[in-house]
Amino acid sequence: GEPFVDASGSVVGVMSADTFIDNAGNEINTYEKVKLQLYFADEDGTGLQAVSRTKVYNSNISLERLVMEELIAGPQADDTGLAAGRKDGPVINPATKIVSVAVRDGICYVNLNDSFLNQIYNVTPEVTIYAITNSLIELTGVNKVQISVNGETSVNYRENINLSTVFERNLDMVK
Repeated sequence: GEPFVDASGSVVGVMSADTFIDNAGNEINTYEKVKLQLYFADEDGTGLQAVSRTKVYNSNISLERLVMEELIAGPQADDTGLAAGRKDGPVINPATKIVSVAVRDGICYVNLNDSFLNQIYNVTPEVTIYAITNSLIELTGVNKVQISVNGETSVNYRENINLSTVFERNLDMVK
C-alpha cells in the first residue's frame, strides 16, 4: 500500500515499458550506429527539408525516442541534406521534454510535456506535426503517429490541429 520509492526516498511514480531495459546481451550499455532520416523546417517555415544524420546511440533507448531527441535538438551544421548557407530550422521548442514514446500495432505514441505547445520558431503548425510524423514513420514498424501533451490527446496544437488525430506520412510538404 506504499508508493514505490528509489534509493533516495523519492517517489518513482508511474512506470511504462520504456522505463525498463530489455537487453539479453552481456553488456548493459551497448552502442549502435544508425542513419536517421529527419525532417526540419525549410527556409520560410512552410515546408519540410529532409536531413540525413548518422548517430551513435546507447541501445538502451528506443530509436523512436532517439528521433524525438534529435528533432528537439534541431538541425546541426554537419547534417547531410542541408544546402550550404540555408537557414533550415528547428521545429520543436527546445524546452520540450519527452514524457514517453512507445510503439504498438504500428502506431508510435509520443507523449510530450506542455512546452511543446509553445512554439518559439516561425514555422507553421503543419510543419511541426509532419516533421515529427514523417521522421518517425521513416523507422521500421511505425506507420502512424499519435501525439499527446501530458497524456492528453484532446488538445489543439496552435489552435488549428487537433492532436486526437492519428497522423500519417505527408510527403507533399517535403521540398
